[in-house]
Amino acid sequence: MFSPGGLRQPWIITETCTPVGAHTQFNRVFENGVATLNIQNLPKQFSLWGTTSNRIETFTILLTSFLFTLLYSYVAEVLETPTSKLEFWSLVFSFACVWLSRTENVLSMATGIVSVVLMGVFLLKVDLVGQGWLQFIYYVPVQLYGWWSWCRGGEGRTELKVTRLMRRGWVLSICVFVVVWLFFVCLFSALYESPQYLMWDTSIVSASVIAQILMTRKKVECWFFWTVPVNISAFFLYWRADVPAFSFLYFIFLCNAYFGWRQWNASQNG
Repeated sequence: MFSPGGLRQPWIITETCTPVGAHTQFNRVFENGVATLNIQNLPKQFSLWGTTSNRIETFTILLTSFLFTLLYSYVAEVLETPTSKLEFWSLVFSFACVWLSRTENVLSMATGIVSVVLMGVFLLKVDLVGQGWLQFIYYVPVQLYGWWSWCRGGEGRTELKVTRLMRRGWVLSICVFVVVWLFFVCLFSALYESPQYLMWDTSIVSASVIAQILMTRKKVECWFFWTVPVNISAFFLYWRADVPAFSFLYFIFLCNAYFGWRQWNASQNG
């Protein structure tokens, strides 16, 4: 190219290449006939099965949870409140799930899917229909989404980072909670004749919906919903419904939620 004054101007041509499946971008720049290769590292996608340390932690926590549940079952039998096989295995995977959620281990979603299926079957058997159907129609699909979101929900489809709700998010969460609560009350009143503790049961269902949505997006405030309207309330509901195993489970969940709030706060601030 020539300028009006007849002087040659420098010319630049850039070629960009990103190999499929690679995490490096190559930029080849031609300037005045000289080629320069620039290499830029792209964000690396997080494996759906986590890191090696994630898998080791998951195995360790599942084993610990099994031994802990075994001890609980022995004590329950001594106190003449035996634990069924469904209760036992749902406790094992539930303990593991909440611990792994607190440490941001992506495999918390995998253990969570197993736990909610087992728990759903058991809850329907004891006529807690709101909590029972919640496991199948909501928790299973939302944890599948959460599994993907934690691995691909960040910038450039990378690992999702912990963030906070803005004021608008708080208002929206509370409004959705009220709407979902009223919906489930009407739904289960129509489907079942005099189900136990319907208003109480469905309030926990509705709070669980909000808490799980916020958890899939790694919002610190999910732990508030897990703590007050879910874990504290469910502890007393299951005790009243004469299901001590699940009452004990939600007490453990409550303790975990407190430490989860602290740990996610530190993660977000760091």
